[in-house]
Amino acid sequence: MIQISEHIFATMHDDANDQPYVYLIHGSSWNLQIDTGNSPRNYHLFLQEIEQAGFDKPKLIGLTHWHWDHTFGMMEAEVPVMASAKTDAYLRKICRWQWTEEAMRERLRTGEEISFCDEKMHVEYADVTSIRVRHADIILPADTVFDLGDVTVRAIQADSPHTRDAIFWLVEEDETLIAGDGEYEDYYDNGGHYDPKRLSAYIRFLENLSFKRYARSHDEAWTTKENILKKLEQAMRQCERNK
Repeated sequence: MIQISEHIFATMHDDANDQPYVYLIHGSSWNLQIDTGNSPRNYHLFLQEIEQAGFDKPKLIGLTHWHWDHTFGMMEAEVPVMASAKTDAYLRKICRWQWTEEAMRERLRTGEEISFCDEKMHVEYADVTSIRVRHADIILPADTVFDLGDVTVRAIQADSPHTRDAIFWLVEEDETLIAGDGEYEDYYDNGGHYDPKRLSAYIRFLENLSFKRYARSHDEAWTTKENILKKLEQAMRQCERNK
């Protein structure tokens, strides 16, 4: 487990199976978990790590978005899981999917699923028929504030370049934004590319938020606000050149 800031801790990501960083926001009154990981196995590993670090189990779990690597640990969640209405709608759709090799191949054929995620699911799950998905327990309104005792967390819903259902978790006292996959391209709906309008809107969204650290789900655990804006502005210039 790594420490991001005074109140924020995370278990490590793993590129081999696309397991993201899973976050714990530690308050003096209670703890909040962000995302569940890509399987029940990794969900329980997270709980083991926080117990070994001396933390109480989280009281609630908040999701950043619907993608499998952030949500497939939900089936064994021991506390209520919170999501945006858009995330919950995606999850309810996936709840109806069949998990057989034949069904997965058909979703690849139709474009419902993408090859990268299919490959990583097969790394994490020796038996894909064991995959189970469920919907959220709590649907969050547009902007929700959580008081964890000595730290305040804002759940902010916004569009992002990566997906249309994102929640960003702003830990105010730590001046840290837990952004999930917000900065990345859209692999499901835009062929692994940036949509220039959404990218531009995301840059403005980040510019208008007050934070210093930008915590993400993959790659390096965090970077500065200045550096993430530089990356996104460079991507915006590339989009303009590609017109």
